[in-house]
Amino acid sequence: MARNDSPKERKQFSWVRLAVKIVLWGIPVLLILLLIAYAVVTSPGFLKSVVLPRVGAALHVNITAADVAVHPFSEVTVHGLKVQAEGQEPILTAQQFHVRYNLWSIMGGNLRISEVVLASPVISLVENPDGTHNWDALKPSPVKAPPPAPSEKARASSKAPQLDVGKVTISDATFRQVKIYSASQRDVLEVSGAKLTLANLKRSCK
Repeated sequence: MARNDSPKERKQFSWVRLAVKIVLWGIPVLLILLLIAYAVVTSPGFLKSVVLPRVGAALHVNITAADVAVHPFSEVTVHGLKVQAEGQEPILTAQQFHVRYNLWSIMGGNLRISEVVLASPVISLVENPDGTHNWDALKPSPVKAPPPAPSEKARASSKAPQLDVGKVTISDATFRQVKIYSASQRDVLEVSGAKLTLANLKRSCK
């Protein structure tokens, strides 16, 4: 028996079919866009040209890398890392900087880091003839007048996040202290081949 739908019912049915089509077509398109966004955000080019410069700007230094690989939920690997203030000798260079972490814990306010590896770093502290240093840009800004003491509720809500670092490894490190007198004269104190391993670093907010 043929249905005898009213014009109103037919119109409602057509809207339902349209909504179903939008959902069926929209979900794959949304997934494709998310995959594209993921590929762009985690691409070495984006990380080197956007992320590292922004981090460097926040620290008032230039941060560059030869290559960057990111798995957003678990780890970051940086090859050929260099940290350098404008017009100064590099403060830090490293063959590799690798971090393994738990993103969900970090989003929950717990800095849970499984491992930090710094391979073949060279840390150079340089004093220029005019008394300035290559690390001056990293110095904290002058302390301003202290703000009013926060309330008990504000202090409770602004507690420092918990920190849990499983292991920190620094291998084949070079520490260098340089005092420059002129273009042709400088004193250099250097320690190379250093190794350092730390484990189970924790800080709990109370």
